[in-house]
Amino acid sequence: MKPEDIALEDGLYRPVMQWELKDSGAMDGAVNIQVGTLSDGRWYVRHMAFGTRSFDGRQAAWDAARGLMGRHEGRWEQAAVDAAPFLAVRRSDGSRVLYDINDEESLHGCWGDQKDRLWELYLAAISAGTTVRRTETHTLFGGYIELVAYDDPLDGTRRHLVATALDPGSDYRAVDHLDRRVAEAEYEKSVYAHWDEEFPYKSCDIVEIRVDRKSKRSGDLVVLPDGTALDKGDLDEYNRLYGLPLRMKWPRTAGLGAAAGPVGAMTAEPRSWGPSVSVQDVTPDAWTVPDEELRSNELSLAALPDGRRLLASAHDDGAHVWGVGDGESVQRVSGHSEWVLSVALTVLGDGRAVLATGGKDGLARIWSAREGEALQEIEAHDGPVNSVAWASPPGEVPWLVTGGDDATVRLWDAETKLSIGGFEVGEPRVHLVWSVATAVLSDGHVCVAAAVDDWRTAAVHVWDATTRTKLHEFRIDTGGAISRMPEVAVTTLADRSFRVAAVAGRTLHVWDGHTGRAVRTFPVSEDGDSDVALAVLPDLRAVVAATSGRETLAWDVESGAVLATVEHATGGLPQAVDLVARPDGGLLLAAGRSGDSPARVLRLDPER
Repeated sequence: MKPEDIALEDGLYRPVMQWELKDSGAMDGAVNIQVGTLSDGRWYVRHMAFGTRSFDGRQAAWDAARGLMGRHEGRWEQAAVDAAPFLAVRRSDGSRVLYDINDEESLHGCWGDQKDRLWELYLAAISAGTTVRRTETHTLFGGYIELVAYDDPLDGTRRHLVATALDPGSDYRAVDHLDRRVAEAEYEKSVYAHWDEEFPYKSCDIVEIRVDRKSKRSGDLVVLPDGTALDKGDLDEYNRLYGLPLRMKWPRTAGLGAAAGPVGAMTAEPRSWGPSVSVQDVTPDAWTVPDEELRSNELSLAALPDGRRLLASAHDDGAHVWGVGDGESVQRVSGHSEWVLSVALTVLGDGRAVLATGGKDGLARIWSAREGEALQEIEAHDGPVNSVAWASPPGEVPWLVTGGDDATVRLWDAETKLSIGGFEVGEPRVHLVWSVATAVLSDGHVCVAAAVDDWRTAAVHVWDATTRTKLHEFRIDTGGAISRMPEVAVTTLADRSFRVAAVAGRTLHVWDGHTGRAVRTFPVSEDGDSDVALAVLPDLRAVVAATSGRETLAWDVESGAVLATVEHATGGLPQAVDLVARPDGGLLLAAGRSGDSPARVLRLDPER
């Protein structure tokens, strides 16, 4: 009767004798052979490389053992019965160490005079197999880590090989598995274990699955810029290990201008008189001609160190960056498959401006404002990205903050597009995050605020994003009106305090961010939704602006005095407003309506 390959099970076999090879030849391992009996009375012979076979009688088993011994150079000594040597190369889960150039404990090292013939058979089978995943190491090494599905050349079993060859000339290890999932886990373990920041991997190993950008995708998948679909749970590790080289060098934000200190409330009593401010309409002539295609969904202002002022505007399928001085279009960007809902400009430490856009397609994109080059694409939310904002923690690369219909606020490292945290505000598709705003407080911590509604009520959530702690939750009475699209803004004052402003329904609210105390409320028009912005004058006064109906107003928060008014030709949606402090001490106000192309711009200068 022909001997059969068997799998030994605990309690069903009894070892009788074991031998170990001594004084073996070159590249031979410490081979062991074991002979014993099975529970059904048959005998078995166990070899580290050739597996285990059963025999009907004792003599047949002993003859087989002697035949296996003859395949190896050296001498055999009796050894203590021990299963450990066999499990070192043939694991209990069915996996096998086929080859290890730095370790003799492998099938190759135990094949004796058959090693060359058998290894050639296995190499041919592996080469004919299917590469499932592969990661290339740095060019200097020319190596790789790969997962290959192949058919065992001896018994035809489908197996899955993980080969690690960081330096193929002196470093090669191959382990195969019966279960692909186990093989993938070992593959990823090898990849992560050998990742080197100085010598990063050259390419991604994920099998490409091409999808239509406009098609609906599973909520568990993200789509990379090349069309590859990837499980969301793997995205951070994918970006860390396989992210493409950075398109630009991101400068770190400068440290705090003054010594860090605790955030505090204003020490002086609020001033009851308004500041003296001159207002000048500086809207470029080119923007006074109505153009429905340039109707702004959102606006963002930025003042550059060299005195230039930029305005970003979101439109149906793209975004513009404009020069406020001459009204010329600096750049137009387009990359979202659906409407662009939000824009945010930030100025880097080296003076360059960067634009972020949020789309209805669930993506957040980052662009160089002058060149229009796409720097990052982030699968930000499961649903529309309603709002984007920038935060610049001292000594770090800027963070991008996003809010969406999935009831989350998320924080992203702009350089690596890795997620660095987030907050949940309720139930997806019910508690919608319409607006996010940020500020760096006097102690260097990042404050993040989000305006949320559930189609009945509105709330503002405020967090210390550095410590991941909730600071406040303000509920907004909408006066019986259905709350839609509440908006929020945050600004810091030089006395270490900060302000949070939000508009929803018919009222604009301003709170002391330190104490949570309501500072002031302002009425806004009932005609349509509103937008809000905050900035600070040189004398520590916070200025809040809100747009609603056909009117945009700017108030001094302390006194409640109206500082500027903009009358628009038409009302309706959308309504957008932003404020920015100029380097010379004044403020710039931009407000948009459907008839503005893209906005009206006012200059507010404190009179000395």
